[in-house]
Formats: sequence, structure tokens, C-alpha cells
Amino acid sequence: MSGSVPRRLSRRTVLGGSMVALMGAGGCAMGGGAGSGAPVSPRPTTADNPFGVVVDQPVEFFNFEGGYGHDWFDVPVRLYNERFPNSKLAYKSSQDLPKELQPRFVDGTPPDLIGNVGLDTAGLVKQGRLVDLGPVLDAPAYDTEGKTVAETLLPGVAGVGVYDGKRYSVPSGYGLNGVWYSNKLMTEHGWTYPETFDAMLALCAEIKQAGLAPWTYQGKYPGYMWGPIMGTAEKAAGPQLGVAVDNLEPGAWQQEALVESAAKYGELFARGYILDGTAGLTHTQAQTYWAQGKAVFIPCGAWLENELGDIAPKDLQMSAKPAPGLGAGDALPFAACNGGPGGDLLVAADAPNPGGGMELLRAMLSVEASRRRIEVTRSLGIVKGAGDGADVSYAMTSMNDMIAAAGDDVGSYWMFGTWYQALQKEVDNATGALLTGSVDAAGWAARIQKKADAIAADSSVTKYRREAK
Repeated sequence: MSGSVPRRLSRRTVLGGSMVALMGAGGCAMGGGAGSGAPVSPRPTTADNPFGVVVDQPVEFFNFEGGYGHDWFDVPVRLYNERFPNSKLAYKSSQDLPKELQPRFVDGTPPDLIGNVGLDTAGLVKQGRLVDLGPVLDAPAYDTEGKTVAETLLPGVAGVGVYDGKRYSVPSGYGLNGVWYSNKLMTEHGWTYPETFDAMLALCAEIKQAGLAPWTYQGKYPGYMWGPIMGTAEKAAGPQLGVAVDNLEPGAWQQEALVESAAKYGELFARGYILDGTAGLTHTQAQTYWAQGKAVFIPCGAWLENELGDIAPKDLQMSAKPAPGLGAGDALPFAACNGGPGGDLLVAADAPNPGGGMELLRAMLSVEASRRRIEVTRSLGIVKGAGDGADVSYAMTSMNDMIAAAGDDVGSYWMFGTWYQALQKEVDNATGALLTGSVDAAGWAARIQKKADAIAADSSVTKYRREAK
């Protein structure tokens, strides 16, 4: 992959909150196509209208309706309408983008701008369905005079979303993989978050004896748990473990540290340390039970606080920590964590108004819009200075502390789920089997490795690579 994702980011690269890009299942089977890296139709441009937007043409933004909601969208709408008052902006959303948008791509009527979760970005790139967004990052920033959009983004952000030398997606926020707990609950019991998994298992025994479930997870979506499994494994073996997985290297999923990590998480089920009935819960049900104190730990992205909303008690003291390590021989310190820019924003090449989509995206990447998003969604931004003076919560402070403690050991996300959705689906399904005792760690690894090998051998699948930093 050209312009590969930076593997280690300094604490200076993240100033405000967090979000993890959800990797939804379901690819995009499209017909036709606009040609690889399709440009928008040439139109007269000016410094204030770098994409030649037709001033009275409507713009549609179709967003994944997840934990961040849409209240933050009022600022980008205002900024856009200040420049183009005769252009109407339509906001639409769904929790199933493949179902809603695949037919529209086939019909040649996709939305102008898409906040993606679930659509196969790599597949859309291959089919020539997306606009090269390099011009957006090269355009003047909305509210930072003398700077391009790229120059206003935090380090590492402009390097993501690049396929074969062209940028087809821009991240919408900064994400963080974390294990969440209530600091109030932990303090009341005198418990301390463990730094190794053996210590975690010992603490789980105490928690269970106290009448609480140590863990729960978003049962019907077991992919939430592969993040901690990978985090623990990479902490033990170093960042090259994740690079091997992303690059479809032979035996990557059967590396010793990864199998050992999976075995540790499998023990959570074997020892009865997972809340009864978890496997049948939706993400919102599991998160609600966790917020109610029925379980102590839950894996999730930084959207957890916003998604819980008023369900979470005011004194919950939501706190995030990295996944535990395997032990003293770990290659990375306990504080090492995984995060980075996430959430694809895409402009469809066949859209009625792709120039308008690019302009709306530019407005979203303004300091003002990013600050609004940080405050409304309680998540980290990707624009320099956007977090300055923002009203942050206990959970956001915890995430900032987590990033600060990691220092230079903030690693970027693993990319296999974005590049190869079939592999992501198999990882999710195998992890669900692991956490219900249907398969052991070796079987989990073998099952995923089989799928990875099949993808590696399939000449019809475009392959991407990244390098460790």
C-alpha cells in the first residue's frame, strides 16, 4: 500500500478524544464503474470554490448511524451554506450501509459524501467508484489562513486512506482500542487494573467472588474482542506481529504470541469470567449491563460514552486502559496501545454532485467543525488545535491519559479488516467461537489462517502492504 499507515505516533499527534473505526461485514458487488480514481468533471474554480461546486445544486451526506449520532453536523452545514446559500444539504443515515447504498451504486445514484462503516472501501477503489481526495487535502483550509487542509491535520492523519498512490478516503476522527471499567466501582472494591493477563485472571477470580461478572462483550458482534486479543499479542511480540497479519504472511495468525493471547482470552469463558448470556447480547445490551455494574470490564472504542448517553450513571467514572500484556518478556510496555485515524469519509465518483461532497468534506475538516464534533461526540479530533479549550468528560480525560502514558508507543490500527472484509468476517466468527468454548486457541488461529491463505492465493483480490515504523 502506498503511503502506508505510520505504526508509531507521538503523543503530540493526539490532542483530544477517540474513536475506533468499526469494521462492518458485507462487501460491495457493483456493476459498471467510473474508472479508477475517477476525477470530478472539470468546472470553473476559484480560491473560495476549489472544486467548482455548482452553487444551487443539492448535496447529500449519507452517514453510518452509530454511537456518534449526527448533532455535530450542524457546524459543517452552516459553513457550507455560508458559501453556497442556494444549495440544500440532505443528511441521511443507516446502520446498514451495504443494504442502503449498494443498490444506489449499481444504479449510478450514490450519495455525494459517505461516512462509511460496512462498505468495502478497497473494493470500491478497485471498481473505480471513488474520487481521488488528494485535491481536498491540497485545498486551502477553511479557517486556518495560509494553510492547506493537509497542513492542519495531526501527524499521521494525511497518510491513511491511500491505495496505490492515491487517497480515496479521509478519516473522520481519531480512534483508540481500550478496555473500559468504572473507576468508581474499582476504587470501592480496592481493585487495580492489571498489567498482565495472569494478573487479570487473578483479579477476575476476586471479582467473581464478590458477586460480579468480570467481563462482558458485545456478544452478537464478537469482533469487539479481537482488538484486545491482538493488542495483548502485539504487546508481547512487537509491532511486526500485526504487520505480518496485515500483509497476509504465511503462518501470521499462528504466531506463538497470538495463539497464547487467544488462549488467555479463551480462559475468560472457560473459568466462568464472562457475564452469563453475553453471546446473545447486542452491543447496546452488553454496554448497558456494563454501565449498570453487572460486569466490570468491556472492550470498546471511544464512542462508548456517547453511545451510552443517559444510560450511564453520572458518577460512573468511565475509564479506559490498554489490553494487558503477557508478561515480563513483552516487547512493548504495558502502556503501549493501539489507535489512530479512523472512519472512512468517501466521495462517490458517480454521485450527482461529487464537487459538493468534496467541499462539504473540506468544511468538516475545519477547526470549528472538528471542535464541535469533539464536544458533541466526546471523541478525539484529527485537526490541530481543535481540542484546545474543548469541554472534555471523565472518559475523554482517561483516554488522553492513556495516550499520554503510551508516549511513542501508540500504534496504528491493523488494516486487514479494511483491505479484506472476508478475512475480517472470519476473524469475528472465529472469535465468537473462541469465547463460547466452541474452538480452542489453536483452532481459532488455524481457522483464520486458512481464510488468510485463501485470500493470499486469490489472484482476483488486490493485495496491500504496510511497513512497521
